[in-house]
Order: sequence, then structure tokens, then C-alpha cells
Amino acid sequence: MKTLILLRHAKSEDPSLLKNDFKRNLKSRGINDIRLVANEFAKLNLNPNIVLCSAANRTKETLAEFQSEIKSKFKVTYLEDLYHADASTILDVIQNNEKLGDTIMVVGHNFGISVLANYIGNQACEELPTSGLVVFQFANSIKAGEGKRLNYITPKSI
Repeated sequence: MKTLILLRHAKSEDPSLLKNDFKRNLKSRGINDIRLVANEFAKLNLNPNIVLCSAANRTKETLAEFQSEIKSKFKVTYLEDLYHADASTILDVIQNNEKLGDTIMVVGHNFGISVLANYIGNQACEELPTSGLVVFQFANSIKAGEGKRLNYITPKSI
């Protein structure tokens, strides 16, 4: 069995001409939201073998707050390829790292992360809002259309 956890970064600063998009920070609302989601996630007793995280500041901050809240450290690989990546690029990255463990977590951006959630699942998945998390299970390997959605957690659903 393979488990895939997709997490969209928390609410961040609004885009600005004065600040590089890659360097945007989280808002206090985003920090509060990701902590709520992390607490719900902790109840699932899942422990990712590897986390593939966009190298953007807001995804790094999201993951740091998430890990701090659940008091757990994951093996993390930060990848610039995940910054605003489309669904097919994210899936390629996942499949290239699938051998690293049975439970993989990806921290990324919309629209790619939400499109991927619909592409890999065996049922439709709502768009992931900021701090949204979805968990899929696969029989053998992570492939399009074969993921059974187990959990969908958003700040509003808590």
C-alpha cells in the first residue's frame, strides 16, 4: 500500500510588485489555519517517510508550522520544480521519489495541487483551499485515477 498526502500552503501575503512571489510569507491567519489542520492530521496517525516541498518561502513556512504543531520532524526535500508546478509535473516528482517510502507528502501550490488531487483520485475532489490537506491510498504504486480518498481536511471543516 502507498499513501499520498497533498497539502496546499497556508494563507500568505498578498502578491505585490514590491516583493518577489517566491519569497512571500504566511499571514497570521495562515499560521492559525495550518495549526488547526495539523492537529486534525495528527489524529490520523500517519507519518510520512518523505516530504516533497516546494522551495518557496510560504510552503517552507507552512511545513515548519505543521511539523512544529504535531511535534514531529519529517525527512524533507525542497524542490524548486514544485513551485507553481502543474499536476503532471507534481506527479512526475512523486513517482520519481516513490521508492523512498510508502507514505509520501507533497506541500505545494494551486492550481497544480488541486488538479492533481482530482487526477489521481477515484472520485472528484474539491479544490484545496489554503491549508487544505487530502490523503489518498493506492494499492501498489501512485497512478492516475487509482487513489482512494481517505481524508479531506480544511480549516473550515474542523
